Amino acid sequence: MGQQQTTTSERIDELPLVIFQLKQMQVDAIIDRVLGPAHGNWEGLSRGELALVYVSYVLMSCTHFLSPLQAWLAEHRQSLSQALGKPVREADGTDDRLAVLLSDLGDESRQPGERIEQDLGQHVIRAYALPTEVARIDMTTVSVYHQPAHDEGLLRFGHSKDHRPDLRQFKEALGTLDPAGLPLATATLSGEQADDPNYLPVWKRLVTTIGRPDFLTVADCKLASLANRAFIQSQGGFYLAPLPMTGTTPEELRRWVLRPPVRVQTIRLSDQAGADAPVGQGFSVMVPCTWTDPDTQVRVAWEERRLVVQSEAHAQRQRLGLRARLEKAENAVRALNAKPSTEPEALIARAQAILERHQVSAYLSLTFREHVAQYTRYVGPGRPGPKRATETVETHTWSAHTRRRPAQIREAEALAGWRIYVTNAPAKRLSVSGAVNCYRQEWQPEHGFHRLKSGQLAIMPLFLRDEGRIRGLLVLLSLALRFLTLTEFCLRRDLAAAEETLQGLYAGNPARATAHPTTERLLKAFHNITLYRHKTATELWFEVTPLSALQRRILRGLDIPAAVYAPPMLALIESG
Repeated sequence: MGQQQTTTSERIDELPLVIFQLKQMQVDAIIDRVLGPAHGNWEGLSRGELALVYVSYVLMSCTHFLSPLQAWLAEHRQSLSQALGKPVREADGTDDRLAVLLSDLGDESRQPGERIEQDLGQHVIRAYALPTEVARIDMTTVSVYHQPAHDEGLLRFGHSKDHRPDLRQFKEALGTLDPAGLPLATATLSGEQADDPNYLPVWKRLVTTIGRPDFLTVADCKLASLANRAFIQSQGGFYLAPLPMTGTTPEELRRWVLRPPVRVQTIRLSDQAGADAPVGQGFSVMVPCTWTDPDTQVRVAWEERRLVVQSEAHAQRQRLGLRARLEKAENAVRALNAKPSTEPEALIARAQAILERHQVSAYLSLTFREHVAQYTRYVGPGRPGPKRATETVETHTWSAHTRRRPAQIREAEALAGWRIYVTNAPAKRLSVSGAVNCYRQEWQPEHGFHRLKSGQLAIMPLFLRDEGRIRGLLVLLSLALRFLTLTEFCLRRDLAAAEETLQGLYAGNPARATAHPTTERLLKAFHNITLYRHKTATELWFEVTPLSALQRRILRGLDIPAAVYAPPMLALIESG
């Protein structure tokens, strides 16, 4: 009679890939080096290794909740032990240990997160030969349902980019590196702060990580304050940002667009087919700038280029939008006359409110007409008759009418799609077309925010209450974001060098090929790999689902050996 065999299985999926890539990024080694040795009662995985396990859990489970980690760790204990090269215990993933890790990472007095990001960024730039010519800075808000007992600290009311002014929030700043969109610097800020003064601290951290200031910093109009531009100029850096439409900027734009001081050139960018297609027009004007530091009285003087640019697609949308708003406003004013008004003041207020609501006050004029009507009626009670007394009654009603202002409308259509950008980069480094193309890549930090807030990392909803642990959680989630962007960049670069595409990443369309796969789809391609453990009374052996051609190509493109999916060693597993 044969020996009885028992078989158990464990889904490993993308776990070996994730662990290997994070170790190549030196996530665990850098965290352990920055945090230093743990207290004497800490056993098992180090804090760096626990961070590595937690980031893997977040990437695979699409949740940052702490409590499910211990059960997840138990389900992947063998594969984790194999990937880490040491035994992993269920006790390594308890809430208490994670809370200690988050508190250590979010310690405001030591600020280890900045040091971790700096060391990690410098290592990744060197190890993966990343270009460092262009960096970007952006900010977002994260709304929470917390109700703290005081109005101090991290969670406060402020201008909400989530359109939830009724909720408390904190701000997250992100400094990324082109073309990967790789985060180099993050900052968790209290929710009431304005964006403008927080751009320079992020820029200084980018300078420290990159090792030089002469990269091009691209950001939105909050970077374009004169103080920010002057500081970057004084430090030898370069900037590109749109000017906010405040102060004298609208009049300056109007004057230059209607009477261009130089020849207007067509802006052409490469389309998907590789041809240079016209996307708009623009020109460049040199303008002298000066700024004096109010504290030190140091004066900074320089010349910057004002790039006056029109996007044809944006101009067409603005023109169509203006026409639609004009029609809606005219119809709404016309509808007021369905019920004649006897109070001219109320009618005037309602008509003006309509123009303001549709933002067409400058393009429509209002006129109000009085209508006088007379009719005869009987006086007093009784039946009608030839001798019945009558009186003539006069009524006054008012109607509202609109009239378009052709000159103002023509001017608005002429100004549609135009915007002023400022840069101190020379024309040889950044042409007008190059500036347009560069600013069009502003989706990179926005894509990172999407991943962080509602995508693979999904920080919302947030249940942590301790502000230090919230900061520590953001450090770990930013590490996960680095994994997503770096993995994506590395494989795309390898595919471009080999002039190849990947097939099989799209469910239901296996023939669809892409040269720009996302990390999320790459990880899903490994969702069918299982580790089997076979045991008899005298034997014990392991099997792993064979890798497909697609999976092997992904590993090769990421420079990850296929041996990470080899069956585990018996001695390693049994020692756990």
